[in-house]
Amino acid sequence: MEETAYKNREEMVYRVLKEEILNLELKPGQVIKENEICERFSVSRTPVRDALRLLQEQGFVVTVPYRGIFVTLLSLSNIKQMIYMRVAVETMVMRDFSQIATPLLMEDVYYMLRKQKALVQAGNVKPEQFYRLDAQMHGFWFEATKKSWLWKLLQEQQLHYTRFRMLDFVTETDFDRIIHEHEQLIGFLERQDIAGMEKALKEHLYFSMKRMRYQIDVEYREYFEEEDEEGKFDI
Repeated sequence: MEETAYKNREEMVYRVLKEEILNLELKPGQVIKENEICERFSVSRTPVRDALRLLQEQGFVVTVPYRGIFVTLLSLSNIKQMIYMRVAVETMVMRDFSQIATPLLMEDVYYMLRKQKALVQAGNVKPEQFYRLDAQMHGFWFEATKKSWLWKLLQEQQLHYTRFRMLDFVTETDFDRIIHEHEQLIGFLERQDIAGMEKALKEHLYFSMKRMRYQIDVEYREYFEEEDEEGKFDI
């Protein structure tokens, strides 16, 4: 790890731990011990505590009195609402994109699709690698329609959804299915079939929630907060 890549020790600890939380290297509910972090990064307690304070302010970790510091659990209600918002906002953005989708812009989209295929064909796909390519493609129509700020805002609110998608990619073995969904979505977009595009986008964004029902209820139950009845609305 190159410390020179960061402004100071606090930023180094903060950025590395944040990335590890989002990538599920640090699991939801996992305890974080100050002394272990100090030893790992060869730093004093001050930058570690400052970094953890910032992570707590942003919802990545929580301090439980007399027990310690823990990575926050996933909120199923938050994830469902995030998907709902993504569908609503991204549908409008893709409508706008369809109106300006020149052949040159569509070639950029197909290039990103080819990168996804190449990654999968190479084998040994790491979830974070595919996630980055997936996000790059979805973010492209926001950027092309001059809504980069809106995409950034969505990304900043995805503490729970990003980790859920990473968990989805960890358990998903059929990356070809996701690529096929992307192909269908792009096809509707290119033909300016707005109704087909909106249906495909909704199914694409909601599919992981449906596919993951068993894992959420059984295999990874300890990763999720206990939901009240309001938080258990159906997809």
